[in-house]
Amino acid sequence: MNLKHISKWIQQEEMEKILFDKKIKSWLLEQGPITNRIKLKHKFELKLLRDSAGKVEISDKSFLDNIDGEIRIREVILFADENPKVFARSLIPENTIKNGLKKLGELNTKPLGDILFEKNIFQKDEIVFSIFSDDKKKYWGRKIKYYVKSQPLSVMEVFLI
Repeated sequence: MNLKHISKWIQQEEMEKILFDKKIKSWLLEQGPITNRIKLKHKFELKLLRDSAGKVEISDKSFLDNIDGEIRIREVILFADENPKVFARSLIPENTIKNGLKKLGELNTKPLGDILFEKNIFQKDEIVFSIFSDDKKKYWGRKIKYYVKSQPLSVMEVFLI
């Protein structure tokens, strides 16, 4: 997916001042699994684009508390009735898999949301919002930091609606 990050990350209060589209805002502020929201009215499919260790930008590393070690980058597209609905990019430090939850390293084509919300072991810490572009259209996205057993991970979702 060829998305470009085109604005700075902002807090919810700032986002609410500049975004007036209620449909997009409802996706950005969704509290439960995005996969469940899609499954309510559509045929759901997940396409795995990437799931491997890689280099991340300094800002992403900072968002993850400047944790040491390798970081697993997992990129997926969530489809609703064969239409792309969400591009998601998760950054999962190897230490988070090792010391937080081993299942995070064994997702394959299973949605991350299925385990993020299945137990009360994940704590949502911070959420920020931004705008992305694919040269044709602008999209809103969010980035959420979670902790599992004091180990961080982040999930970025760009809503392709």
